[in-house]
Amino acid sequence: MGISENSISENLKSGVLHDLSMNENYLKNLINGSKKADIIFNDRDFQVGDCIRYRQIEYNETHFYYFKITHIHSGYGLKNGYICVSLEMAI
Repeated sequence: MGISENSISENLKSGVLHDLSMNENYLKNLINGSKKADIIFNDRDFQVGDCIRYRQIEYNETHFYYFKITHIHSGYGLKNGYICVSLEMAI
């Protein structure tokens, strides 16, 4: 998408940038706004304010989409070690 790391940092003001990949169908739902959350394994100490950069590979081209973590749910209803992150498009 041609977005520099500096513009991400300025937009988020704080937090960590995490690189993840996601199934293309689920990623499209995040991009169009019909999916607002994701259940992920918390192996990176995700925090509210962090940014997730999802990678999509399509027709030998790589696209990146940035989402800010706005809320984290853990515990009740989730398998041990997993969290549900609420996301909003960062840029």
